[in-house]
Amino acid sequence: MKRDHLYFLITILLAGSFLGCAGFSKKKFAKDLENLSAENISRLEGNYVLNPISSYTKSGATKIAGHSRDSIKFNNAYDFIVNQNFMQKRQLNTIKSVNNTILLNLKFENNKQLSVKVLENSMPIVETVISGEFKDGMFYLDNKFLKWTGVPYLLGGSQNNKRRIGLAKNGNLLINEAVSNNGAFLFIFWAGSDYNLTYEYQRE
Repeated sequence: MKRDHLYFLITILLAGSFLGCAGFSKKKFAKDLENLSAENISRLEGNYVLNPISSYTKSGATKIAGHSRDSIKFNNAYDFIVNQNFMQKRQLNTIKSVNNTILLNLKFENNKQLSVKVLENSMPIVETVISGEFKDGMFYLDNKFLKWTGVPYLLGGSQNNKRRIGLAKNGNLLINEAVSNNGAFLFIFWAGSDYNLTYEYQRE
């Protein structure tokens, strides 16, 4: 009997760990993704616009008109890469004028560290170094976010998101985010909202 209880507890804990983990999917953008290797991951380096030019839906890439979905200061490529919690957007207060040329700059310091900068008229105004690893043709960022609310497995839920970046076949940057929101009541788990967001940023 004790062994049965132990097996049940292990099963519940394993199920909970999977429910609290967002899963990546390449399905929407696979045909546009350049399959990089560890030897040429540096092809991701360069300057990109801060605002996405397209988003990926079930039907493929959809062009974004102007900045209708994102703004330079509040929701941009830098924030998308650096910010752990997708629910908390941070403003780029260091930008002097949105009329200046503002770009995202990526450069690998080594095979596990990526320098992420925002350039205003070619001058860096903010910089962060993010750790990660190359896997499956993309660079997986270490700034994952996981938050449990309430009492895990009994009465509560979880928020989880993580990101990876890749190179489009046209040379643009792809940022893919996996998001998961799930809950549980007395060890009964229910499916929440699990989805992937993917945006394309033009190379400059």
